[in-house]
Amino acid sequence: MVTVPSSAVRRWVFILAGCWVCGFAARAYPEDRPASRTALVVGNFRYEETVGPLRNAGNDARLVAAALRSLGFRVLEKTNVSRDQLIHAVEDFRKTLPGAEVAVFYYAGHGISVGGSNYLVPVKSGFSPDGADSVSLRMRAETRLFNAEQAVADITSGGAACTIVILDACRNTPIARDAGSRSLSVGSGLSEMTPPSGSLIAFATDAGEIALDGEGANGLYTEELLKNLKTPGITIEQVFKRTRAGVVRRSKGSQVPAEYSRLVGDDIYLAGITSSPAISPPSLPTPQLGNPKDEWARVHQLAADGDGEAALQAILGMAESQDAGAEVIPPVAVVLENVKDDLKKAAGPSADVEKAVSECDLALTVLSKCALPGDAKAVELSSKAFNRKGDALLLLGRPAEALDAFSRAAELGPEDPYVIFNRGRAHLALGQRDLAREDFLQASGEKFRSSGARKLALEELKKLQ
Repeated sequence: MVTVPSSAVRRWVFILAGCWVCGFAARAYPEDRPASRTALVVGNFRYEETVGPLRNAGNDARLVAAALRSLGFRVLEKTNVSRDQLIHAVEDFRKTLPGAEVAVFYYAGHGISVGGSNYLVPVKSGFSPDGADSVSLRMRAETRLFNAEQAVADITSGGAACTIVILDACRNTPIARDAGSRSLSVGSGLSEMTPPSGSLIAFATDAGEIALDGEGANGLYTEELLKNLKTPGITIEQVFKRTRAGVVRRSKGSQVPAEYSRLVGDDIYLAGITSSPAISPPSLPTPQLGNPKDEWARVHQLAADGDGEAALQAILGMAESQDAGAEVIPPVAVVLENVKDDLKKAAGPSADVEKAVSECDLALTVLSKCALPGDAKAVELSSKAFNRKGDALLLLGRPAEALDAFSRAAELGPEDPYVIFNRGRAHLALGQRDLAREDFLQASGEKFRSSGARKLALEELKKLQ
């Protein structure tokens, strides 16, 4: 069944940043030793009506190309390319990769997922899912579209020290859309990809959601990304954290970007390092009664800087004198995403994991005391907070408490397969194999459209055989 999203222009953004030489950093080089930087920027927007022309893809690509040139990249820029032209462009780009220290591939246009594989949609592709079963649909995709995963593999193996691939594309499938959107289809979007060691994957919004295209000539995520890419003195990971905070603030919590990082080695500074290392602003005192706008700006900054406890405590302090309501959603969302980042880096008990538990508890307190009654976004974030807390408790070796947290998360978010999968992990840690199997079977079911959760659940089921 084909579902048609709202008429608002929306899209997905996927970013993969890979560093393939151990210890490499894109630094601010001395003038007598310029960095070797190369980029391919593609913007597809003049699609046939059956696919849907795009409003902002061309503008986004042009701005990204200009920004990269300002950062010292030699840019090969292409617009409205067919499949063959895109293949030739990637081939030409690969010739520039050997010996390059930083390589960037940016694509703006339609993108879909077919059979668990991700594809870019060229102009005049002739691709249609009409009348196709799963096998013939995959064959049509392979012959008429451009395999994004193969492109990533080809580019990252091209010989550059550090590779960044940015796919500014939607995540829904198959093609069946109103013109003016990058969401072409049914399904939950692009299949999730685990970053290899030394890489980072960033999404414009969480899995299963769609990204806003912005009010002006450019997409919301791209606007925030460009702003931070050109900021000196911040690392790649800081670029994406600040981008996430900006998107969450401007979308009022309706869009929450997500990143998956396995970066190793030295920090990467695309805009160079300042004369002195960038440091986080000092913590500000608890706000006194004053201008609410200024107080909330401070809360957003604390959340963006990773000081979740201070941000949440500040919200509680303000709630004593003013109604917080919907204002609590964006900073709490940022804090919980930062918690997720910390937990992804953890391999066992640590101070950061203990902090994650306390920040999740504090987030739950803020949501229960300050959010508007019945706010659907607050309920969703509460489920995420319990889920993150459960992850942390498992890392701390406290599976019984983790099971309770995951169960609470499942009550609030029964449609989230990752929560069901995580509850199965807790059952397994407690030796409850039958209950774990039930949860893994449920998480792998067809009712959930998340291929990532399904894959994880199926892997655990195989281990239980």
